Amino acid sequence: MKKSLLCLLSVMVLGVVSVPAQQKESTPALTAAEQEKHTEEKHTKPILDELKLNNPEKEARVKEIVMAHLKALDAWHTENDAQIKALWGEFNKARSAQNETNWDAALAKIDGVYASFKPEHEKFLSELSTVLTPEQVETVKDVMTVNKVEVTFHAYGEIFHGLTDEHRAFILKNLKAAREEAIDAGTMNEKSAFFKKYKIRIEAYLTAHGFDVKQSYKDFVAKQKAEQGGKKAAAPAGEKK
Repeated sequence: MKKSLLCLLSVMVLGVVSVPAQQKESTPALTAAEQEKHTEEKHTKPILDELKLNNPEKEARVKEIVMAHLKALDAWHTENDAQIKALWGEFNKARSAQNETNWDAALAKIDGVYASFKPEHEKFLSELSTVLTPEQVETVKDVMTVNKVEVTFHAYGEIFHGLTDEHRAFILKNLKAAREEAIDAGTMNEKSAFFKKYKIRIEAYLTAHGFDVKQSYKDFVAKQKAEQGGKKAAAPAGEKK
């Protein structure tokens, strides 16, 4: 597998960077127990920081559940990533060619592969639910997907003007569905791919409800460029003052 899922979560959330070779050589080797504790802290701290449980017993149980799940997830992806990568390649190729039949076929195959992980997925959420409230379980999912639901939902509000409560409810429902699948992804790119899957559905829905999706994106990009240009133009004037 090209990158351990356990390493992935720390890169996504903590922004871990590589250590220069010389520095690595001078770092004392950790014992097995120290390495295990370090790994646990690295992957559970972002979640616990967001949960703010203030309950040592609950924190210990959440750590245990998360680490067991990530180990199972890592093992599953080691066995399935080659096939999954090829299928996402099919999806991207079909999407670029605007071939709806082929991208639907690729997504169906991807769903078929992930079906074998569903029992572990359900077990993970079920175990979390014995310790956390539904809202707190949502927080865990958000941390595992770098808050993509909130960020993307806000972006849709900025891009598409005139969204009704019904439109927003549809968008949010589909973004949460994307998150549900993305928590099982093996890389950050794959997590984003699951959101692209649901982006297609959202855009089709908006088109059916009278929105010009392509033009809305163009208008938004033009607005962003104009705002950036205005800030650059204003900077020298501010400096002269």
